[in-house]
Amino acid sequence: METLKEQTLQMDYNAKCSSIYYIYYIIIQNGLIFNGFNGGILKIIIGTRGSKLALTQTNYIKALLENLNENIDIEVKIVKTTGDKDQSSKLSELGLGVFTKELDLKMLNNEIDIAVHSLKDVPTVWNENLTIASTPKRESYADLILWNKEDNDINIEKCNEKDNIIVGTSSIRRQEFLKIKYPNLKTKLLRGNVDTRLNKLRNKEYDAIILAEAGLNRLKMDLSDFNYERLNILPAPAQGVVGVASRTDNKEVISILQKINHKKTFLEALAERYALREYGGGCQAPFGALSKYDEENKILNLKCSVVIGNTIKSKEENINCDIMDIEGAKNLGIKIGKYIKQ
Repeated sequence: METLKEQTLQMDYNAKCSSIYYIYYIIIQNGLIFNGFNGGILKIIIGTRGSKLALTQTNYIKALLENLNENIDIEVKIVKTTGDKDQSSKLSELGLGVFTKELDLKMLNNEIDIAVHSLKDVPTVWNENLTIASTPKRESYADLILWNKEDNDINIEKCNEKDNIIVGTSSIRRQEFLKIKYPNLKTKLLRGNVDTRLNKLRNKEYDAIILAEAGLNRLKMDLSDFNYERLNILPAPAQGVVGVASRTDNKEVISILQKINHKKTFLEALAERYALREYGGGCQAPFGALSKYDEENKILNLKCSVVIGNTIKSKEENINCDIMDIEGAKNLGIKIGKYIKQ
């Protein structure tokens, strides 16, 4: 039974999920300048899920912050989310924020100062009192399809020529794009942490599975038992990006988080997420997006695709913009998301 306090926090969370604020946008629009924490030691409590990947990402952020040589004391607090508690249901059945909501509520309640998320899991329509204050450099955005190495003559094209090949994935996007590109493949729900998923493949519960390359790289997973290749589909918006969230009013913490931000990653993720936000459907929509910023020529490219029925609708466009052009990235995402939605 939820306490009255928990119910009130949940109502507050739902009521305020009307827009998303990025801290650079706030700075540019309002001329805010943060000078950091002056005097003493600033205690920062990082909230994270307890999975091996989540802790690896959190320890990476912790190390980046500690390397700044600021007067900060960092504590890590593990929070169990809905997605951690329910390991059997389809993610699409669990609602928005399945891996983030509990962390967000603890930030709003001042129980933690920041939360480390896989940014692709963060709803694009978010609480106005929270912000993505930092995105360190992006890892690989690609999806990998893996097979047991003993099936050494298999690749995805050969799989598509066979009957009853079972591919494990928890992503509607991956399922729907596979149906179009490789119609003979059958998909089956795959849940659990990365180790669990790889063991299910080893035990032949699936003929192949699809995982994000970023997670495998961050965990330094031994893939010597497997053959694998990159899938030729667009990734989820912000796939491979770690987002560090904080309260919008926590200026001392935000000023520190800005120092570990990778501007190129931030701009690209912003364009991708605003495209999904405009399209609608949330993290589980069959929607792929990839943005690339050319720093030398100052060109931001964004390509998006969505599965509609038995077809894929795509749109790609470039704009000229500075690396700090938050409005430009946002508007590019909105424009393409609106086109895809029509």
